[in-house]
Amino acid sequence: MLPTPTVSQFRKAAASSPQQACVMIYRDATRAILWDDKLADIGDHEVSPEQCLTFEHDQFEQIQHTIRTGEPVRNALTITQTSSGAFIFSAAAEFAGSAGSARLHFDRHEYHAFITGVRDREFERELFTPVPLD
Repeated sequence: MLPTPTVSQFRKAAASSPQQACVMIYRDATRAILWDDKLADIGDHEVSPEQCLTFEHDQFEQIQHTIRTGEPVRNALTITQTSSGAFIFSAAAEFAGSAGSARLHFDRHEYHAFITGVRDREFERELFTPVPLD
């Protein structure tokens, strides 16, 4: 069984201020996890998998590539903009079984900070400290 990451093991884009909620990313030896830190309780604790979207590294690399090319994200991850301007991240239907059923809601500032982080390559696999598998 893979370890459940704690709040402090996630990182957000540099464009996000310390007080701003944001798309949070965790990467280990096998996966990339997206989470919304607005869902956090106080303190450093394990993040509930039900609050996350979990992708294999190749899937997350494809997501990042799609964002960098400016194409709509419609692969393992679906990003939908609502009429109010919010962005909803969810797993594409065919990936919901493996990626999870969480629907993560971000405002335009949170979304743009994440997109900037992807374009600036802040979430590359090698930038994350490997977590040993048990």
